[in-house]
Amino acid sequence: MLLELTLFFAMATAAATLVALIPGAPAWRFWLSLPAAALAVAAASWGTAVVFADPGAALVLGIAAAVLTLLMHLLQPRWGFVSALLFASVVMASLSYLAYAADWTVTASYGVAVWLGSVLLLLLEVGALSLTVSYGFEILDVLGRREERERDAPPTRVVPVAIQVPTYNEPVDVVRPTLEALAELEHPDVLVQVVDNNTKDPAVWQPIQRLCQELGPRFQFMHLDDWPGFKAGACNEATRRLPEKYEVIGIVDADYRVRPGWLGAVMGHFDDPRVGFVQSSQHYREWEDSPYLRGLFYSFRYFFDVTMPARAHRNAIIFCGTMGLIRRRALEDIGGWNEACITEDAEASLRMLGSGWRGVYDRRAWGAGLMPLDFDGLKKQRYRWALGGIQILRFHWRELLPLAGPRRLRLTAAQRIHYLLGSVQWFGDLFTAAFTILLVATAIATATHHRLPLRQLTGSVLVVPLVFLVTGVGRAVWAMRRTTGSTWGDGFHALRCWFAMSWVVSLACMRGLISSRAEFLRTPKRREGQSSWLTALRTSRAEAFLSVAAVLAAATMLVRSPSWTTVALGLLLLFQGWLYFNAPWASMAAEGITMTPARRAYLASSQNTGDRPALSPAVAALSAGAALAGVAGVVALLIATGPSDTQPPFTGQSDLPRIGSVAPGPLKASPTPAPSSTASPSTGSEPSSTTSSSTTSSATTSTTSSGTATASPSP
Repeated sequence: MLLELTLFFAMATAAATLVALIPGAPAWRFWLSLPAAALAVAAASWGTAVVFADPGAALVLGIAAAVLTLLMHLLQPRWGFVSALLFASVVMASLSYLAYAADWTVTASYGVAVWLGSVLLLLLEVGALSLTVSYGFEILDVLGRREERERDAPPTRVVPVAIQVPTYNEPVDVVRPTLEALAELEHPDVLVQVVDNNTKDPAVWQPIQRLCQELGPRFQFMHLDDWPGFKAGACNEATRRLPEKYEVIGIVDADYRVRPGWLGAVMGHFDDPRVGFVQSSQHYREWEDSPYLRGLFYSFRYFFDVTMPARAHRNAIIFCGTMGLIRRRALEDIGGWNEACITEDAEASLRMLGSGWRGVYDRRAWGAGLMPLDFDGLKKQRYRWALGGIQILRFHWRELLPLAGPRRLRLTAAQRIHYLLGSVQWFGDLFTAAFTILLVATAIATATHHRLPLRQLTGSVLVVPLVFLVTGVGRAVWAMRRTTGSTWGDGFHALRCWFAMSWVVSLACMRGLISSRAEFLRTPKRREGQSSWLTALRTSRAEAFLSVAAVLAAATMLVRSPSWTTVALGLLLLFQGWLYFNAPWASMAAEGITMTPARRAYLASSQNTGDRPALSPAVAALSAGAALAGVAGVVALLIATGPSDTQPPFTGQSDLPRIGSVAPGPLKASPTPAPSSTASPSTGSEPSSTTSSSTTSSATTSTTSSGTATASPSP
């Protein structure tokens, strides 16, 4: 019954996803969404009846899906029935798949090594599918609701505002447009504090000081030398020097051009004494002419058009560090910015919400900055974001985990869940790396005619991770198109930019698990006369190694053990290889960006290079080397502990029951039966007790990994 339940909801997920792709379908009203959801349920019931030749069970499952859809609609009354069915199906497919896997893990008697390996695999699958469910909820919570129109919030009184512009090693040509735009702000009482943090060369920071003097008394410049705490420390000191009358503080990055009407449109939110901060959507400029920059732009926009609106529905947004306003009393109430956290903005918003303040999100773009032009700088930016998310989890895990108490912050359950997922979602790329290692190990074991000591699943149940892979990619691009207006091509390039960051995020997660201290990646120095493609390979050599390893493992396996099962596994390995290949692609694409005057000035900006002051020695190269060496170690260990395919696979009378239809057989005909490491699913609706292959076990693993990787858009 678990198998039928799993496959039914996998098919319901696929059917509901197809319906949801119709423009407006997720938020259709009752009279249209209910018949559409019923049609998707009927399609899943028909498919289940055909596969299992059991119309009665298919009817029962269809009724169960209808009931669950109604319950989901009651829990989320603003969602359409199509959205309710899709989310209920994803949840039920995940739960039934995990129950199926857990049942085998608990009841099988194949020895301690197999049990431990299967438990580890199950835990990875729990994490991967949990993240898939969380991404699905975010998308449906935005697209499944009727559009909410943004309205201006003009203030009822004039509130003095101080705008802080933190800088470090910023060329004056980058800062000048930012300060000139701030000079045009339509607000009667504004002070602009330009806070230079640890720039050593006076030739860099003194021109900015002179620019502030030219712009008049509205601008103040301060240079902090040998100052601790990075951006957080600089902003804390700037706030201490502010006159008491300034009630609201704004943060604007040094490369942002702010529109004049920003303050007039959003300051009215502070008329509500419960509002602690207001975050405007971040936007970018100088990206339209490059396919790579277009993809990067839309990959950034996903967070502000999907994730943030979903969090805003439950007062769980984060303060993003630029284009945001914060009530001074709320900042002082939490003791200022946390100088020990590399993402001090998001960490501060968590503490403000836990102190009873509200956050307001304005989806409109009131300013535009520049995206990193240097791929290595982009990697370091993403490394900091991921490491900061892990730091928040380390600092506040008692506040976020259920039943962890005692608690100091007064967070709602929804706020805890959103912030917990905001930190945990970074581990999706670490799961991807682990699944890639298992895939490579499986391919090598198959090529050497060994078996891995892991749970073995074959046949029809493999539909579930495959469905999650396809629908996960489809939902991500679909959500991007609906919310940002991107083309399919731009959405594809956005996926490539996400995948290009997978390995560096994995490094950040490993670093965050080892230590709470912030370490930064250093920029490799380009040698004189070195070509762009050599630079691209140097900045993405770890990812290139993983990509080549996956392709070679797939080719070796197919040559040594050709069969339909190894072809499927080979395709999955090629997908993982392509996933990591996107890093060299992105690095090369960044080398080919056309240099406009604004981009040329931005090349030396720390916003582009990712440099920070007072860095400790980089550990990234050591971590990458250790991780890559670990791949070989894990592969060797798994193969060594797994039996040869010429021996009984494990202790016990029989291996895992195989599920499916006619055995696929080898690609090459063989007149004499021979031992094989590939699967041979048997015919019939009931599982048989014949021997199955460990190859398909890892195929299950890899498809789950891929589904998780494709749904990892959080910046």
